[in-house]
Amino acid sequence: MAVRAGPKNENAAAKSHNRGVSTLSPSDTRHSPAVELDIERQALWAGLICSLLGTAVGLLLFAGGRPTLYGGLSVGALGAISGGVAAAGSSVWGFRHLLVQRERWLCELPRWRELNAMFALLLVHAAIAVMALNVFFYLIQRSFFGLTVDMFAGSVMVGLGTGLSAYISLEATARTSSHTLSVVLGGFMVSGVMLSMLVAENPIWWKTMFSTLGTFDSGVRSFWAFNTTLFVTGLVLATFSEFLLRDLSRLAQAYDRRARVRGQRLSRVFRPRPKVVRWCLLIVAGGVMLAAVVPVNTLGDLHASGVWAASAALVVLLAGSIFLFPGFPAIFHLLSLAALGGLVLSMMLWARWDYFNLTGFELAAVAVLFGWISAFIRTTAALLEVTMQKLQAEEEAADAGR
Repeated sequence: MAVRAGPKNENAAAKSHNRGVSTLSPSDTRHSPAVELDIERQALWAGLICSLLGTAVGLLLFAGGRPTLYGGLSVGALGAISGGVAAAGSSVWGFRHLLVQRERWLCELPRWRELNAMFALLLVHAAIAVMALNVFFYLIQRSFFGLTVDMFAGSVMVGLGTGLSAYISLEATARTSSHTLSVVLGGFMVSGVMLSMLVAENPIWWKTMFSTLGTFDSGVRSFWAFNTTLFVTGLVLATFSEFLLRDLSRLAQAYDRRARVRGQRLSRVFRPRPKVVRWCLLIVAGGVMLAAVVPVNTLGDLHASGVWAASAALVVLLAGSIFLFPGFPAIFHLLSLAALGGLVLSMMLWARWDYFNLTGFELAAVAVLFGWISAFIRTTAALLEVTMQKLQAEEEAADAGR
């Protein structure tokens, strides 16, 4: 039985739209099969075109020579550069022409926030391509010491790396969600830090702190790998907050609508607070980026302030779990409190009991942050789906009763 929306409902929907959060409907969680097919088609075209371009560049630069797999003008160096460029270009194309079709709410964001999201995705996919291709060809060169290849084989390798980077980048960007972004973020952070540790020229950097990897004392390559990883991680966290704000806003809307259907009063204390969560994540992102821009051996106090700001914002999320995320399973709140306890315990082990040094505390803090975020995203996605189904059933029952 159809029910015509009254003025109050229309006003509520208008206000929801003005806030940049679309009105909920069961179809919000589904994507058009035509869009999904278009993503795969364009990703294959991007991979093919970039493979041909990468091969052509290899033939041009390797003409008359036998390049090595890694070091100097090698297959690895050229593949990493061309792969990074292809990944960046494919990411931009995927965002502008595909992702906005799946996630139309992105068009409702202020222009600068939309561009920031696109720029962050561009950087993270380009950086992953560069790191992955560098590490791959480095390991192959070490396994086949002294191996060189002719210009044709080298060019084909460059083309394959370039095409694969373009294909994966476009696919990943076009299918970006809060869940996939959290996986990309965690993988990128771990890979970047591991790479900076591998190339560090100072073998005892761990006796001080992680931030030592971001100084020239650990070598130029470690400096750039570590600080670039932190800076891009901050940008991706800011983008991640946009997707998370979307999910939590829809969850808050669903809670409000279920309360109205049941004739219950809306709680002023225990209710989802998407904006508080987003601001906490933005503070974490800003703190991480500040730590990257200001190495610890230049302005140590300013560098430390970024780290402490990020830690404080994380503590707010963990300690305020029951107030910020009502309706979440009890085990999630226990996990948040356990993570907070682990963070405090690791700080005590470092600062008061000297059980381990600052590096140990930083490892614990990073593990808590990304472990909790991963659990948070999965729980939010599952809870949103369940809440939407219950809301639809209750609204249909209420309509039938009229």
